[in-house]
Amino acid sequence: MFCGVNVSKVADGKISEYTKWMLEWSEIMNSKGIPNSIKSSVSGDPEPYVYAVTMSKDAKEFGEKTEEVRSSSDFQSWFAKAANERISHGIDSFMMDLQPGNDDAISLSEGVIVGNVWEVLDFETFYGNVAKSREIHEKHGGLVRSWNIIGGRYSGCMQYNVSFASLSAWGKFMEDVREDQNAFYQEVMAQGKISANSMNQVVLDNPMMVK
Repeated sequence: MFCGVNVSKVADGKISEYTKWMLEWSEIMNSKGIPNSIKSSVSGDPEPYVYAVTMSKDAKEFGEKTEEVRSSSDFQSWFAKAANERISHGIDSFMMDLQPGNDDAISLSEGVIVGNVWEVLDFETFYGNVAKSREIHEKHGGLVRSWNIIGGRYSGCMQYNVSFASLSAWGKFMEDVREDQNAFYQEVMAQGKISANSMNQVVLDNPMMVK
């Protein structure tokens, strides 16, 4: 599975235009048969950022679909609006390649996504910890996916996502997982080494305005 992500924020005083603009983007993606999702940051960004996500089965399909979209007149017209009317400000853009063993559920996340970005220092130790962390998180109802980030602010890092149907489901998970999570933290600390640096954590949800 392969993702493309574009992050933007609304220009001052342009929320109505921005909402319409993002809905047009989703309609264009749908017309090209590209699975897509719009998420908004609830926590982790300095202000609410909007994440426009497209999903492909692999990089080959991503490249073909992206090329088709970029050459279409409807997309070119849509893209020009941002520059001509200052509807949005671009924040970041990147791609993500799903790591092996994470393809149990090939679909877009329906609700909340908690994304953790890591700069890996010790691959063997870190990915051993990731396997244990995934086991704990899935035990308590989270959908776990690990990605390789290509491009953008965190190029070359690994992103560990845990997804939930809603903020309520995420809140319940946080309480249910607390005991197992704390015990796991003690195990990691006992290793006596830093296997990765935490670069970023963000909580995304379905946006209030763009639906």
